[in-house]
Amino acid sequence: MPESTLDTALAALRWVGDPAPSPAGDRVAYVETWLDHAADAVASRVGVVPAEGGATVWLGAGHSPRWAPDGRRLALCRRPDDGDPGSGDPARLWLVEPDAGAGRWLTPMAPGDVSEPAWSPDGTRLAFTRTERVESIDGVRVDGLPGLYLTRRRVEVVDVHGNLLWTVGGDGYRPQWSPDGSRLAFLTSRFGSRPDLCWTDAAGLRPPVRVSDGTGPVRGYAWSPDGTRLAYLAHRYGDAADVNLRLWQVGADGGEPVDLTRGWRLGLGNPVRGDDPRGTGDPPVIWSAATGRVYVEVAAGGRGPLAWFEPGSARSGTAFDGEHACLTPSVGGGLLAFVRTGPGDPGDVHVARDSAGGTDHGAPWPVTAANPGLAALAAPTVELPASAGDGTAVDAWLTALPGGGARPLLVNVHGGPHGAVGWRFTAEVQRMAARGYAVLTLNPRGSQGYGEDFARAIRGGWGGVDLDDVFAAVDVATRLSTVDGNRVAVWGVSYGGFMAQWAITRTDRFAAAVSENGLSDFVGVWGTGAGDPAFWDLPMGGAPWSSRRLLDCSPLAHADRVATPLLLVHAQDDQVCPVAQSEQAHAALRTLGRRVELVRIPGEGHLMNLVGRPSSRRRRAEAIDGFLARHLTPGGGGSPRSLPQRRETSDPPP
Repeated sequence: MPESTLDTALAALRWVGDPAPSPAGDRVAYVETWLDHAADAVASRVGVVPAEGGATVWLGAGHSPRWAPDGRRLALCRRPDDGDPGSGDPARLWLVEPDAGAGRWLTPMAPGDVSEPAWSPDGTRLAFTRTERVESIDGVRVDGLPGLYLTRRRVEVVDVHGNLLWTVGGDGYRPQWSPDGSRLAFLTSRFGSRPDLCWTDAAGLRPPVRVSDGTGPVRGYAWSPDGTRLAYLAHRYGDAADVNLRLWQVGADGGEPVDLTRGWRLGLGNPVRGDDPRGTGDPPVIWSAATGRVYVEVAAGGRGPLAWFEPGSARSGTAFDGEHACLTPSVGGGLLAFVRTGPGDPGDVHVARDSAGGTDHGAPWPVTAANPGLAALAAPTVELPASAGDGTAVDAWLTALPGGGARPLLVNVHGGPHGAVGWRFTAEVQRMAARGYAVLTLNPRGSQGYGEDFARAIRGGWGGVDLDDVFAAVDVATRLSTVDGNRVAVWGVSYGGFMAQWAITRTDRFAAAVSENGLSDFVGVWGTGAGDPAFWDLPMGGAPWSSRRLLDCSPLAHADRVATPLLLVHAQDDQVCPVAQSEQAHAALRTLGRRVELVRIPGEGHLMNLVGRPSSRRRRAEAIDGFLARHLTPGGGGSPRSLPQRRETSDPPP
């Protein structure tokens, strides 16, 4: 299919993120990220823009900008060779004066990347996280490339001259000073396998004081403006991934945590997903001194407003709702800043008033224009609601360029499985639309954003009601005159890759399937790679010796039922879903004489689609484009309908 103007715009795509208002409220620092094809790396730079909008002053390569309390300096993280994104040198702290443009190194060269800088309230010290990549931790392999899993981390504290003052012994990350500077809080797994919230004194002499209760993982936190309390996101269900994160408040000196989200049905800190890293990792928790409100990202169906809570009044609600997603909020200088992105808009930094006593922030305004003209070129997205056979409502969306007759349909199942997609820009969806496809995205059962019952519906076995929801959405899409129901492919990454493989063991309705970093054998993945074996207790009912579901739900065990051409794309260094998962599926289908292809991408980890090198993304795209052209394009290597008569199984899920 020929390239379009949209293709050209996507090749120059810029993502903005991590906005930080200045203490005076007159400027906003932020990060711009793009694919540097010449360096074959993901590059980023830090800019400062007036809070009312205007020209950005660029401060050079780096990320994670944090204003000093006096507003004259910014600390950021960058590499020592002026930010060459292809360098293997570790990131260090860089201190810069935006008005003067002068900067200096604040930390010496040392093993491990520096990130998450935090100024002390008096501006004399900075705490930060140092991450060292190691091959394994306690014998467990880790996804050591940038991605989902970090490795060994510790908190260090330096003065403004770069002198190391002290280091928090043992595991630690996400440091934050108390408002009076007397304590330093951080997250740690030193007390158990799940992250806890604790603090030590400003000199690092006191043993860490644990303030969370250890019943579930802590994902993000914030000090109260008076420093007497902490708010944090966690749940109390051990390693369960299908329950809501809730917002808790606890006294800094301990006590019983108080649930601030009683009555809420939505999980916090789990925003609408795209195919860039914004909104991944530990979510921000922002406690505003101006309003007393706590702000958190949330998915509400496929929309992404900001949730807010007032711990003193027990009031709560959402702000900035609409057909978009709000990401990475922060406050400062009477401003609330965040990134707003929609299906045709990669996103810009937006700013709103954060004033004491206010109940309405008013309309936010954009202060950046990172991708001018792209929204006008982007393929439109329309809501396509569906209903499963049992009456369950399923949110789905169709993205396609106008005109062109009936288009082949690509059905994309998101990863997780407990994430959510919807009203947010996804570059790959737009890229496929530019190539002439209609792209169907949806939130099947298991997704966040619809309450715990919806998220827990696939507990005990993937590929049951969630696959019913996929089929229901496909039925609705293929009834449209603009969609060619005989040329439909299913495609997904990670859990979505499993679903693509599983679907073609259940039906012949798809003309092709693409599985990226997917799972084919749950017995084989149990206990391997970076995952905790306990993760499988809920979705699969236990360990291989106690639950047959790990075998029964594995596509590999049903490979003889596959008649659909399958492309397997896998990152060679993936330690979350190891490459052997695709190698097994490839071997099985080749043995059976089926049409299957395997493309390994060297030097990449599980989140290749989010953080992979440009050359890796290009190789992946070329493999997928060629495969789909052969199996979905008339005359591209066989009839569009080169499959046996449709055979949908009525077997119940294992």
